[in-house]
Amino acid sequence: MRAAVVKVGGHVLFNGLELDVEYAKSLCAELRRALELYDGLVVVVGGGELARKYVAWGRALGLNESALDTIGLRVAAVNAALLWAHFHGTSPPEVPSSVSEVVAAVPVWRVVFVGGFQPAQSTTTVAALVAEAVGAERLVLATDVDGVYEDDPKRNPKARKLEVATVDELERMFSGGVRAGEYRLLDPLTLAVIKRSRVETRVVSGKPPSNITRALMGEPVGTLIRP
Repeated sequence: MRAAVVKVGGHVLFNGLELDVEYAKSLCAELRRALELYDGLVVVVGGGELARKYVAWGRALGLNESALDTIGLRVAAVNAALLWAHFHGTSPPEVPSSVSEVVAAVPVWRVVFVGGFQPAQSTTTVAALVAEAVGAERLVLATDVDGVYEDDPKRNPKARKLEVATVDELERMFSGGVRAGEYRLLDPLTLAVIKRSRVETRVVSGKPPSNITRALMGEPVGTLIRP
């Protein structure tokens, strides 16, 4: 079975706390196009600003990091259920919450939408783990930037985009711990999974969503990550 995995960041899918409805429709249309190339697709959806809001509210209430992570995971699962219902035109079953559940769902649904799995694990890590489990040919990380930069391009407009980057380079760039609701573009666990699975990975801008299809087709868009 030819399979691919796409991670769509919540900041791509939402404008603040509002769903970008037209983008969601266009994204699903592009995923249907991608089914001409693949037998199965897994789409991992981030929690977005709403998840970060809940995490901030929980932190103000004194909740610990595990509880905050769990709340963020619930929000991402709701986002996944929303896209599932739109794409398939039917209420989704329980959104998969483990690698084994995803593996079982792909042959049945062909396109499966998921959120997060467990505390202290970003949805980007989930995407890498699922890509490894289903033997994905490609992993596409759709974000609000058009690739990986040497520095944050939102703060440093002179930052240079990397057309190709190795995992070792990125491990140095993205080292350090993470807190609930504050996962960065890439994190150490995601990079470790990419290194061991050796899945072809691209970081692309999620807008327009045709960038995702182009990456799934193997076009040189965004940043290629080499294990």
